[in-house]
Amino acid sequence: MKVAMYVVKRNLPGITPEALQSAGLRAKTCCSQMSAEGESITWVRSYFLPATAQTHCYFNAASKEAVEEANMRANIPFSEILEVVELTPDAV
Repeated sequence: MKVAMYVVKRNLPGITPEALQSAGLRAKTCCSQMSAEGESITWVRSYFLPATAQTHCYFNAASKEAVEEANMRANIPFSEILEVVELTPDAV
């Protein structure tokens, strides 16, 4: 099964550090539950951009639909989900 990386973009004005931690725990838990159900999905990491109150959350998954489902189960709002290509200094 091919796994791709996806970014989930979120606009979260007014979010507190505690609410960010809670959202991360829910994302982690939902991905674990979906993996136990046979879906290939992992939450990799998230970045919070304080200046714009946005987060970019990265997931490895078999499909965009799996990423959408995990975020819906976790009850975390999002504005967009896009497939990404990872570039690292070692790879170029």
